[in-house]
Amino acid sequence: MTIILNCLPQNLNNPACNDFIANTPLADWMQVLEHLQQTFGLPPGTWEKIPLGANALFGLGDGVIVKLVPPNWRRQGDKEILVAPLLDGKLSVQTPSLIASGEIDHWVFVIFSRLQGTLLADIWPSLDLEQKQSIMVQTGQLLRELRNVQFDADIAIRVDWPAYIQELIAACMARHQRRKMPEGLLAQVMPYLEAAGDFASAGDPRFIHMDIHPWNLMAKQEQDVWKLSGLLDFGDAIVGNSDRLEILTPMIFMAQGNHLLLKSLLQAYGEIGDINATDLQRQLTAYMLIRPDSDVMFCMQQVPAIGQRDTWERVAEQMFPV
Repeated sequence: MTIILNCLPQNLNNPACNDFIANTPLADWMQVLEHLQQTFGLPPGTWEKIPLGANALFGLGDGVIVKLVPPNWRRQGDKEILVAPLLDGKLSVQTPSLIASGEIDHWVFVIFSRLQGTLLADIWPSLDLEQKQSIMVQTGQLLRELRNVQFDADIAIRVDWPAYIQELIAACMARHQRRKMPEGLLAQVMPYLEAAGDFASAGDPRFIHMDIHPWNLMAKQEQDVWKLSGLLDFGDAIVGNSDRLEILTPMIFMAQGNHLLLKSLLQAYGEIGDINATDLQRQLTAYMLIRPDSDVMFCMQQVPAIGQRDTWERVAEQMFPV
């Protein structure tokens, strides 16, 4: 469905788009939201603006989420629309069900069911090590489930793996320069990637969510024990050929350099095979450097520094102490 209201801005560059989404008050979005509410018979309730992620996100009561994706990042909205039905009912945790989708003023709108529970990011820092280990085991099991998701051979999010990797390598240096990577590390990026070879042998195509971290996971407390209950946000999903892109994000943002948490995740996932620690660290660091839209310096801030980080070998040892 295509809707024209002439109330959403057009032709914004990325910084202006970020600013508009972050700083435009809820009242200025209400014409769009009320139109969607009426058009799709959404239940009555109070709207709220949810300050998470790059896109505009709104909640309607306890049951509905609306995501508005600007033309700049249309691919993210298209992926949400494709992946939500693909995962619905296929995992041991809940995923948002697709209620409606389309375009409004050339922005993609996606209307989902709202998952119940607590955002894992809200509780993760306060959990003790035992609770975190339990969640990491559950995350590893979730990764296995995602790996086994079935899809059509011609699914639109499937990438040509060799070409995809080469595109990521070609694009990464400009991004690192924009993100102000220190010159000493910047100069080592391409030699490090070349030394890493193919990073990891390409396997069979598999679904890759690629962005599994505490802001995209929901949890519920049962008898004082926190358990994963939901998975959100499919805007980065692909069908590709290496699980390193999948295990990378929870290793950085959940394990945060803790060997026991890394081990819990890997053992529960159980698909890594016989590989020595140095090679796995090299593969993960290489993927961290080329992952689309990755802010490597922000990733490095998630893991407490132990000693110097003046070479990627030292960074790898600290980030991924497997």
